[in-house]
Amino acid sequence: DILNDPVSSHPQYLPYAGFPDGNTVSQAMLPYPQYYGVEETFPYNTNSNYNALQVTVTRHMTKGLGFLAGYTWSKAIGYVDANGAASYYTVAQDYYNRGLERSVASFNLPQSFKLTWVYATPFGKGQRWDLHWANPVLGGWQLTAIHNYSTGFPVSVSQSGLNIPPGFAFGIRPDVVSGEPLTVGSASQRVEVQSPTQWLKPAAFAPSPRTDAGTPLRVCTAPRYLPTLRGPAILSETFGIAKKFTLHKEDQFFEVGASMTNPFKRTTAQINDLTVGDAEFGTLLQGGGDRVLQLHARIEF
Repeated sequence: DILNDPVSSHPQYLPYAGFPDGNTVSQAMLPYPQYYGVEETFPYNTNSNYNALQVTVTRHMTKGLGFLAGYTWSKAIGYVDANGAASYYTVAQDYYNRGLERSVASFNLPQSFKLTWVYATPFGKGQRWDLHWANPVLGGWQLTAIHNYSTGFPVSVSQSGLNIPPGFAFGIRPDVVSGEPLTVGSASQRVEVQSPTQWLKPAAFAPSPRTDAGTPLRVCTAPRYLPTLRGPAILSETFGIAKKFTLHKEDQFFEVGASMTNPFKRTTAQINDLTVGDAEFGTLLQGGGDRVLQLHARIEF
């Protein structure tokens, strides 16, 4: 706690005559105590790596059907997930041990499958089934869809109530209790809109040991992002339908169509609170479920 005391209470730590004695002992003990912040905006002392198995299947438009499907099994590891001083300095537990920050990246989705397809219906003039007088209405429609399915994003736990002395790293995380399972259920379970459902096990995490004044006594064991835990899975679809009507010339068209996002009204569990010690820590609430329909019309010339 002495580190957070004013240096006037501990004059033996005054770095030079005239140093403002309202500053903390921690500030007085810094290598350059006259500066309240020294940052290297783009430090070059970290790295990241990405490894993946990628499979792509393509069908060019044949008999009215074409699609592109891609599957990725991957892992991204790094010390920070963005450039700049803000990303570098706010998450560190120990400026002198950057290895504590190495974890899976915040954007890492271990498994991802994407599919997009186009299907031209076989009705209309010159198609498999010529509907003659009904061609202007029922012929020439095109169906499309985009499917996105992936595992959830990595999870990062935090804590509050720390009184971190100036000059020390800001991002001291809680402890992960060895031997305790991290969860009590699935991240993709069906949950309620207003009544939180427990997902993370509170007993698997513990706040940093600290003094009565909130000064942390050590860095803790939780990584930036938990390596084996992922949030709720991501499932989404968008379907579309469109038809072109020829105008005066062959290269002039009037198109009408519609698209629908989340046609199955999928809901998803959302993480409610990740601050260790909070009453609703590790709980899930239901979100999503909205279906969006868009209509469009345009002229091509």
